Amino acid sequence: MRRGFKCKKEVLETLKQGYDSIVRSRFQGNFLDALKNFDSLAEDSLRGILIRYYPNQRSRDQAWKTCKGSLYEYAVFRYIQNIVENDDLLKDKIIVMMGDEALISHKDQIIIRNWCDIFPDADILIIDKRTDSVIAILSCKTSLRERLTETAFWKRELEKTRDMTEIKLVFVTTDKDNELRTETNRYILLHVVDYTFITDPEKYDELIEAYEKKYGKRDDFKELLRKVKFIDEIEDFMYHLLEKRNN
Repeated sequence: MRRGFKCKKEVLETLKQGYDSIVRSRFQGNFLDALKNFDSLAEDSLRGILIRYYPNQRSRDQAWKTCKGSLYEYAVFRYIQNIVENDDLLKDKIIVMMGDEALISHKDQIIIRNWCDIFPDADILIIDKRTDSVIAILSCKTSLRERLTETAFWKRELEKTRDMTEIKLVFVTTDKDNELRTETNRYILLHVVDYTFITDPEKYDELIEAYEKKYGKRDDFKELLRKVKFIDEIEDFMYHLLEKRNN
């Protein structure tokens, strides 16, 4: 659920339509390939859409920061949704949801109550269809700044209010500016959030190489590094979630 400034509904809908059209025409319906190239796709082919809504350059640039983030959430959602829709077993057992209405429908499982209902940083929910239970909360960000720290904060706060062993908190990012290499972010990735998925293949390879070079000799390195994955492993991740619930 996005806080603060939000992308105008009509702008976001136009961006979503443009994104889906590009996936069909340029990527032959392959949502994974489109997601791998999200940054260049968004900047080169979709950013110009905002001209019709924001004649002022400064306003347009400010709006794009938020709208691009919302579009990234949608791109991640469409990729996961497409996986589920084309896998009979997952389709029978999992629902993928995004948007404020979807989050509100499951708010009792994810909110923190303190004078009022406080939603964590939740962009996408993965739901066990059989029990209607949230089994994963995904937070999607193109760039980090303080946002990974925010995700870590919500992870800790949620753990104070409920048993989080059945709900995984997942961070999804392009790692556009190589921010996952800082010590603070590395600690959060490996020791706080449950899993991190990177959607840019080059950034993923570079990050793993940097981690291996700096930390590869540590005893627990390989075990901890399993928490950092490329986005094409998310199908296996969903199967893993289901297996754990069935055991």
